[in-house]
Amino acid sequence: MHLRPRSYAQVESGRKTIEVRVATPALRTVAEGDTIVFHDRATDRQLDVLVRRITAHASFGELLAAHDSRRVDPDARHAELLGVLRGTHPPTEEELGVLAFEFDHRPARPGQPLPMAPADYLTTIPHYTMYSCLYVRDADDRPVQLRSVYGKRLWQFPGGISDAGEDPLGTARREAVEETGLALGPGRPRLLLTHYLHPGPRWPMGKIGFVFDGGNLTPGQLRRIRLDPQEHDLWAVHGLDEWRRLMGEVPYARLAAVERARTDQGPHYLVTDSV
Repeated sequence: MHLRPRSYAQVESGRKTIEVRVATPALRTVAEGDTIVFHDRATDRQLDVLVRRITAHASFGELLAAHDSRRVDPDARHAELLGVLRGTHPPTEEELGVLAFEFDHRPARPGQPLPMAPADYLTTIPHYTMYSCLYVRDADDRPVQLRSVYGKRLWQFPGGISDAGEDPLGTARREAVEETGLALGPGRPRLLLTHYLHPGPRWPMGKIGFVFDGGNLTPGQLRRIRLDPQEHDLWAVHGLDEWRRLMGEVPYARLAAVERARTDQGPHYLVTDSV
């Protein structure tokens, strides 16, 4: 079925869900469950829908009395729509009867096959690693961090690289237990930051990170921290100014961004160079 651009846009946006047509012999053969392909008269765009229900009526007036006119034309007033329909179709056409084709916006036709097998496609795109961690503070909202035994001995939040099939929050919780001995991040902790780390000499792939709010640790929880010596050799609690001095400007940028997000000052998205 060909539609004027205005009607096609209404269908495309999901606002129009009834198409009204004169009941010609050809259209009377359309049955519920058939596919209708709408074509935009002004472009080569098209979309397919599944006919859910067809009702026949003696006139446009009878059809509009039986249906919500906003499903036929969401941008026309009900009082105007009858005149629009009769202005489009002369009385001789209306005398044939009219049909209301009802549809939703689920596609009627199967999708096209991918241009290549998924395994082959993966060889054509950049690869990334994903990490997740929990931002925890003491009772005075001072950040708690762990010092890595590797590389530049960076200060880190409890967290790490995701295992295969693991969701980001699951990663953060698992890593927190492995690195501190504490079960952190109960319930549905707030996502504070999405972080993209560019590839660099230390790590040749980009990293996508998720930092969740792990909440405040009690003095008793802090005393129960047990580090994995294969990964960290020290944990510490400091105010932001002291962390900045200890970490340096580039590593500190993530801590500062997370703290701003925690206090609703933003940003919730950060891009940094590799450190």
